[in-house]
Amino acid sequence: MITPHISFPWKTFLVRVVVPTVLTIILFISAFFFVIIPSIRENSMDRKREMIRELTTSAWNILAKFNNDEQKGLLTRSQAQRMAIEQIKNLHYGQQLKDYFWINDMAPRMIIHPYRTDLNGKDLSDYADPDGKKVFIEIIKVVTESGSGYVNYKWQANDNPSNIIPKISYVKGFSPWGWVIGTGIYIEDVKAEIDHLIENIIAVSIVICMLNILIFVNIIRVSYLTHKKQRAAELELKKTKSSLALSEKMASLGTLSAMVAHEINNPLSGILSYAKLSAKYLEKEEINKATVESVINNLSIIASETKRCGEIVKNLLRFAKQSLGDVQLVHLNEIITLSTKVIDHSAKMKEIELKTELDTGDDTINCDPGAIQQILVSLIVNSLESSSQGKQIIVKTDYKDKENVLIRVIDYGHGIDEKNLPFIFDPFFSTKDSNSSLGLGLSAVYGIVQHHSGSINVESKIGHGTEFAITLPREYKEQKEE
Repeated sequence: MITPHISFPWKTFLVRVVVPTVLTIILFISAFFFVIIPSIRENSMDRKREMIRELTTSAWNILAKFNNDEQKGLLTRSQAQRMAIEQIKNLHYGQQLKDYFWINDMAPRMIIHPYRTDLNGKDLSDYADPDGKKVFIEIIKVVTESGSGYVNYKWQANDNPSNIIPKISYVKGFSPWGWVIGTGIYIEDVKAEIDHLIENIIAVSIVICMLNILIFVNIIRVSYLTHKKQRAAELELKKTKSSLALSEKMASLGTLSAMVAHEINNPLSGILSYAKLSAKYLEKEEINKATVESVINNLSIIASETKRCGEIVKNLLRFAKQSLGDVQLVHLNEIITLSTKVIDHSAKMKEIELKTELDTGDDTINCDPGAIQQILVSLIVNSLESSSQGKQIIVKTDYKDKENVLIRVIDYGHGIDEKNLPFIFDPFFSTKDSNSSLGLGLSAVYGIVQHHSGSINVESKIGHGTEFAITLPREYKEQKEE
């Protein structure tokens, strides 16, 4: 018998899978190199400047404390100044505790410098750095005009007089004694620290991109083979006129890889949404600390969801093999919060309120966090599909039981027909009209719950909504193979 030629629907596949995936990767890379890295450099320097400002203020408070003792008559000025100098001289921080504070007066004359003891007590009016900048005259000028501020100049690297490099210091005047106290950072050290951070981030990003590419290539390969199997099965089914139930199962087995693409679409949608949201934040005219924290938080979610793409494939294999991934002690509230954040954008697009009511008790549990997140995302997505505009979806937890935790996912959507309730966890069973659903979502959820020695119950009524209640033991018990 001649097997008819089976063509692969490349155009549909390109539009539905290839283009969204490539665009997501391009957006991620573009945002990373043209927005995130420049922002990291700028904000890292700002944080260092803020750090030396706070450190100088802390040291300034030491002078204020001894001045207060002087005012109370507990110490003479000479005693107060001597004790303050002793404390400031011994204050060190940073790598190898080599970063320091110094004090000069308004003359200017050096009061104390831990590494340049040759300058102690000397007039600094004519002291200049290699560029000819009169460092201490500039310091006095800043303090006279503003009381405190930043000064750029060149100075020896801590205790190494042969290495003169650019430095930025924050100085603050102490008017009761006519002193100026300051500390600083070396620009080269800050740049090296930022470059090291960016190198690590780039390395992680490369791994993420490679993982995405591998998943993408695997989807193409499996999808092509699956399509051939599906078409061959359909032709055979038409010839043999098998029962509808058998044909659906064979077609589902032949299109299992399509589920991989369907499952991965959820985290990819979250990645795309948070990438766009981050871009909008960074397009603002003024980028404040809150905006930076939001962008960093979005990047964390993007990285987490990209990692979950790979975990979804593993979870599908684990479902078939009845095995678990890495079991670890986690905080369930954190997993729920992350899961709802990923879906929240889709809920807002449908004008559905997704809210959480999380117990504040002990939320620790030994589990596979990726699998639990897959449970939550699957149930919430199902609730979104069955809910209409203006409805609510609520995720609740109960941690009163010392042995188990309870998770409830409640929606007020269309509900499930009573006659279908006994079959919703069966493989290949689906109440959806669209053939895009293979009927494996709730079956996978059920399998993950069983792997964790837990239980899942459902209550639903047409027109009133559905509630899934999942009970999981806090301590994971390994399932024995029969």
